[in-house]
Amino acid sequence: MARTAKRCQKTETGYKQLNLPVFSVGIYSRISVDSNEHKTETIENQIEIVKQFVKKNNSSMERKMELKIYDIYVDRGITGTSFDRKGFVRMMEDVKEHKINCIIVKDLSRFGRDYIETGNYIEKILPFLGCRFIAITDGFDSMSGNAPENKLTMNIKNLVNDLYAKDISKRSALAKKMAAQAGSYIGSFAPYGYNVVNVNGIRKLVVDNECAGIVWLIFEKYADGCSYNAIISYLYKNRIHRISDYKKYHHVYCVNGETLHQWGQNVIKELLSNPVYTGSLIQCKKSAEVYKGQKKILPNNKDKWVNVRNTHEAIINEELFEKVQYMLRKTVKYTSKHYTDKRTENIYRNILYCGICRKRMHPVCYECRGKDERHFSYYCRNAYMVDVRKCVKNYIREEQLDIYVIEQLQQVLKLQKIKTKDCIQINNSLCSQKIAGYMEEEKELVEVYAKAQEECALKFMKYKEGEAAKEEYIQSRQYKKAQEDFLGKRRAELNKKVQDCKLQAEEKNRFLMSILKAEKCRKLDIYLAEALVEKIFVFPDGIIEIYYKFADGGVQVAK
Repeated sequence: MARTAKRCQKTETGYKQLNLPVFSVGIYSRISVDSNEHKTETIENQIEIVKQFVKKNNSSMERKMELKIYDIYVDRGITGTSFDRKGFVRMMEDVKEHKINCIIVKDLSRFGRDYIETGNYIEKILPFLGCRFIAITDGFDSMSGNAPENKLTMNIKNLVNDLYAKDISKRSALAKKMAAQAGSYIGSFAPYGYNVVNVNGIRKLVVDNECAGIVWLIFEKYADGCSYNAIISYLYKNRIHRISDYKKYHHVYCVNGETLHQWGQNVIKELLSNPVYTGSLIQCKKSAEVYKGQKKILPNNKDKWVNVRNTHEAIINEELFEKVQYMLRKTVKYTSKHYTDKRTENIYRNILYCGICRKRMHPVCYECRGKDERHFSYYCRNAYMVDVRKCVKNYIREEQLDIYVIEQLQQVLKLQKIKTKDCIQINNSLCSQKIAGYMEEEKELVEVYAKAQEECALKFMKYKEGEAAKEEYIQSRQYKKAQEDFLGKRRAELNKKVQDCKLQAEEKNRFLMSILKAEKCRKLDIYLAEALVEKIFVFPDGIIEIYYKFADGGVQVAK
């Protein structure tokens, strides 16, 4: 008689099953800025629920897997409509490095509230990376036997979460606008020179006398003709903390043991341009309208700004403020006339760095004499610093960079024996794969909508025959309508992505045809530069280091 394999092992706490798959677990918890969530969805409660789930699973004789907690990933005060969260990004890095292969959350809304992206992660990205996903209270497990049946339920819940987030966004935006119209300060931090106090439910700005004196000083000096650099030099010599360091140390003047940094030109300019110092509040200048599908914070049109005068005590009188604004406008007009040209492409703006301090080099546009042409030169801003960040003078012209970068690119590509035909073939293949993915997604969406139509029709028949409640039919009809709207919107997005993919492939092919033929390649553009080069480091002694995206290490070029 054949012997049965031993399935359990006796331990101090009971019996432990052997030969079970072991999953390395990442616990993810998130709480948004919505005040209602703070009452019921605390980070600690979420983590404890997941830990209890893991403990219960591992102590069950019927379990089908072992769960071992690897790490806990937390995002506090972050909306679920965006996946650009530090905790989430760190978790996904660990998934890609195979440190964890199972993500457990309290419910789907903790993972994300964006219907499209949440579904994309759960149905495509995580399965591709071999990562299991479990949402405890929603009863969803991506690797369980009934996962396909639960997929529709998951999609409905994701859609509800998405609609909830949009509703919260709309109400939050309206509440902020009403508060701003009532003269309440809606910013996160008070402007330099003020503190925020709550007066009868309205957030009022009150003067911080120590900082207010610095604000008045900056306005006075600029009105008297002092340049930005002269003001910065004065503030540094008098050991006055810049605004960010003031928030850190909570006092104006630098004392022993603290690091003194010089003020930035843009900070000075923003301070001089801010009407808050005249006692007025101009708010709602930017917004992220999630309920309209806009996730990024973007500037609003001026007609949407909320301008309320005399909301708090002024630091600067109207006469001085208007004089400074007039001087600022004159400076901007002069600068734009002589140094900026929108027609000129700043090729190296994102990839050129100083080799000494490793900071990005600053571009300056200049006009060629006798020619209707403008070009860029680059210099290290830190060379003009007076604090601990001071660097050496470092300068290079765009024409010099073009010569060396193109020459080295061509040599490296030649050494790697890259053939135009092969590159174009690979590029076209990648483009086709992307388009196929978009088409597959559209096909799946059409199938989901067709199923929703079918279920709605069946629910209607059952309602007519008295086998289903009216509420069930209405819910089914609403879901079908939501799927229809989403299908139309997503189909338009996918069509645009297909067209963009084809255009990008054509641009890359043109680039490959030109960059691999030395006699035809005399000038780079920003797309070509950033497509091939990771970073360029320029040194004052004439050395240029180029780090490519397709080759290991850097190439040093002596002038």
